Amino acid sequence: MRKRVLITGAASGIGEAFVYWYADNGNDLVLVGRNKSELDRVAFEVRSRDVHAEVIVADLAHKSGVESVGSQCGVIDVLVMNAGVTHAAKIGASDRDQLDELAYLMSAGVVRLSEILVPHMVERGRGDVVIVSSVAAFTPMQKAGPYAAAKTYATSYAQSLSLEVKDKGVRVVAVCPGYVRTDLHRRAGLDHLIESVPGWMWLTPQDIVRATVRALDRRKIVVVPGLVYRMALPFLSSSFAQRLWRRITRR
Repeated sequence: MRKRVLITGAASGIGEAFVYWYADNGNDLVLVGRNKSELDRVAFEVRSRDVHAEVIVADLAHKSGVESVGSQCGVIDVLVMNAGVTHAAKIGASDRDQLDELAYLMSAGVVRLSEILVPHMVERGRGDVVIVSSVAAFTPMQKAGPYAAAKTYATSYAQSLSLEVKDKGVRVVAVCPGYVRTDLHRRAGLDHLIESVPGWMWLTPQDIVRATVRALDRRKIVVVPGLVYRMALPFLSSSFAQRLWRRITRR
């Protein structure tokens, strides 16, 4: 059945990978993000594959942006909430308004968009909700407390939401990757991670999509892509892992 899929952060990285996967499977798309030119580029690409694609330009770091998406998107069968930023700085060194926006974008904004769209999925008795979180939800992160806290919030919300809607035909998954080869780190001024983090710790956006699709099919609520991360997960909060992490990622 042809579905209508809304993807936030659709102009690059993991979001763009989700766009192409859903396009290749014959679905209609609603692409959401802040960069109109990049959204138009992705929309042009999928339209060339005979896929219907709409573009909504909105800043989801503010409730007005979330409400704007909700009022424009129409009926949605699949909701992929991928929009996000990464951030690392000593406490007191960040613009506090930017920290507020980061927190809203990846936590309260996720809830607000879900509150708008998920009830309609419940009414129809079907739907998928994908929340792109992070392995940071399971471990403290020095100099990245706001980011880790936002991802913990989003992952916990996915688990609670699933309890409420799983018997009503709606599947929910929080996908929690580690390092993924996207432009996210460069935009955050963390280019050094590309060189300092070993190659075996990096995943591709396509890895994240495949893990998400498998998790939905198996009705898993939280999934950590990549064998290395799944093996390391029980130890990520240990003092040894924290020291090793700081050594690998230091400037």
